Amino acid sequence: MKKRSFLIALLSLFVLAGCAKTQTTSSQSMRTVTTTAGKTKIPAHPKRVVSTVYTDQLISLGVNVVGSTQMDLANPWLSKTQTKGIKNLGNTMNQEAILKLNPDLIVTSNEADVKKLKSIAPVLYIPYGSTGDVYQSLTKFGQLFNRQAQAKKVTTDLKQTAKTATTNLKANGIDPANTTVSFFDIQANKLYVDGSTWGRGSSAIVTAMGFQLTKAAQKVESGTGYKQISTEASPTYAGDWLFFSNTSGSKQSISDLNANAVWQSLPAVKAKHVIELPFDKMYYYDPIAVKGQIKLVTETMLSQK
Repeated sequence: MKKRSFLIALLSLFVLAGCAKTQTTSSQSMRTVTTTAGKTKIPAHPKRVVSTVYTDQLISLGVNVVGSTQMDLANPWLSKTQTKGIKNLGNTMNQEAILKLNPDLIVTSNEADVKKLKSIAPVLYIPYGSTGDVYQSLTKFGQLFNRQAQAKKVTTDLKQTAKTATTNLKANGIDPANTTVSFFDIQANKLYVDGSTWGRGSSAIVTAMGFQLTKAAQKVESGTGYKQISTEASPTYAGDWLFFSNTSGSKQSISDLNANAVWQSLPAVKAKHVIELPFDKMYYYDPIAVKGQIKLVTETMLSQK
């Protein structure tokens, strides 16, 4: 009896949601947008958006996000004001929780979400990594959400932040255009080298501030974007400055790396040009995060010059 009552209640919820969806979409004009996954019809001016992965991009453009996943909302560069009123959906795009939010658009990087959630609202599937660097992404999201003017404003502000930072660095003897950098990551006691499209602060350091990847790291970037290497191979990838993240969180991994003779022989290590970046602050690559990262990296580099 209880099971039957539950099924009836759940069915009623879906019926009501279907009615709400019909009313919402019918009262809005629709338009067709294009991503690398193809063409999709979405509201011309979405008012209640549920998203994952791209939430911070949308917030930067002033899109009204009503629900998002935990990882997006954990972005330390977002203020409480920016996340106020956004329902935390947990680790996945929970169908029942999304249904209750009555969204008029759902944005995801997971193709499986399209089939799962399309009965609730139009689903805009944007494959991960398909929108380009931080500036290209701003332009793309501005086009997708009819917010070109806001995207241009955010882009201008971000470029000004980067210009101020690089001017400060140049005045202190660090010229990004003539300085090579490398990104190393420690995971499960294994050392990886990353390109500039793998987060870890690279959007701020390379794309925005104009530091140069070493040639070896550029080859990694044009391939998988990251590569596991031995510590003995680190000189091949090492630049004038080394940035590394301790994704595994193991202090022993750092101790082992610092005790390695090859690592200690690197010119950047000898010059104390090694910066450990806090993973939680450098993982994100949206405009809000990149702006904060630029300031953090600049301050840290100047303190270790």
